[in-house]
Amino acid sequence: MKVTKETIGPRKVTLTIEPDQETIEQGLRKAAREISQVQPVEGFRPGRAPYTLVQRIYGRETVLNEALREIAPSIYEQAVDKADIEPLEPGEFEVESQDPVVLKMDVSLVPRVELGEYTELEIEPEPQVAISQEQIQQELEQVQREHAEYEPVERPVQLDDQIVASVEGISEDELIIDQESTTLDVTQDLMPPGFAEALLGMEEGETREFSLTYPEDFENEELAGRHVDFTVTVNTVRQVNLPELDDDLAKMAGDYETLDELRESLTENLRERLEAEAREREVDAAMEALLEVSEVEYPEAAVDREVEAILRNQRARIQQSGLNFEDYLRMTGQSEQELRSQIRPDVEERLVRNLLLQELIRAEDVTLDEEELEEEIDSMAENVAEATGQEPKEAKERLQQNGTRFSIHNDLLMEKASDLLVDILTGRHTQEEESSEDTKEEKPSEEQPASEE
Repeated sequence: MKVTKETIGPRKVTLTIEPDQETIEQGLRKAAREISQVQPVEGFRPGRAPYTLVQRIYGRETVLNEALREIAPSIYEQAVDKADIEPLEPGEFEVESQDPVVLKMDVSLVPRVELGEYTELEIEPEPQVAISQEQIQQELEQVQREHAEYEPVERPVQLDDQIVASVEGISEDELIIDQESTTLDVTQDLMPPGFAEALLGMEEGETREFSLTYPEDFENEELAGRHVDFTVTVNTVRQVNLPELDDDLAKMAGDYETLDELRESLTENLRERLEAEAREREVDAAMEALLEVSEVEYPEAAVDREVEAILRNQRARIQQSGLNFEDYLRMTGQSEQELRSQIRPDVEERLVRNLLLQELIRAEDVTLDEEELEEEIDSMAENVAEATGQEPKEAKERLQQNGTRFSIHNDLLMEKASDLLVDILTGRHTQEEESSEDTKEEKPSEEQPASEE
């Protein structure tokens, strides 16, 4: 067999294969017998017609295609081995020439990752989380608002009211916001800046027009930095009656007896959230630094596979909610191709990140023992049971299914790898090792008891 290899894109090659003539000849003759077995040639018993006659009647192309169905797997394995490649997924043959037989096949290769000298990299660690009384007060005010009573009133809109309104937003002659009967809390948090102030003084049934600009770093990229001409019609004005900040509010908010207990819980939850956000910023900085010094190559097919996986999951979730996927697309005003294009950049970014972490796992021999996995599954089962009302045992059984368990294992392993990378780049890894060594030195050995005073 002769195999030539040509690179046609990132981690993608074309193989031109010239199989051994003997292999092809044997395959052709066997295929001819099978064809004449199914479709006997007049004057001959099934499967007994001469090879040349079968080929003349049915054509060389038909016989060759039948032969390739049988011998293609063997040819594929030999070609891949001879070309010394590792395919991401099987390729499909195309017949370039029938006589002599020459086959061509495009093959996407597994991604290639070469980590740079990451142990030499440094990132600035996030400062220790500090929580102010103002932040705690904001958390308490949020709880108040969640348990507020909303009273329709016949007066102009004031700050901290709630309104039901129709909102249209036009930017560069394009209608980008079209909301009917949307509920808005008229607070300083309303985006874009100045929106709440523009509503003040409006009365039920009134329409007002104004123009504002979204911040450049607004989380919705489609709106970020855009100047928008708004038309707002107020349908309902509601006064927000907040409950008192007292023990009764604490009891309404959860399993708390006093306001102090609620404040303590909110403080702890806020601390955990801010610490998680700080850790995520460190992970992002570490991954960006690692990517700068590393080489990552992958074929388009790798991204395509991830996009398909996300769409499959999305289809399943939509169908579980009772909607048809095509109806969902119509409701969101986009085609499936537009949806693919929309999610592709994030998918590609996540793919690169995962490839780097997988290589780091190999380089640092990061492992996950059974106890760690079981603890994570138990924790997830408790959260699922609390959120859905299932029994913890039932929730855990679902999480123990092979596919789900593997996914949890993989996510936990990736998390360990990203944490390790952060610790290395912030210097915490070295500090932990030094602290561990100091502890060993200070600890008296069994052979040399500590001296007594």
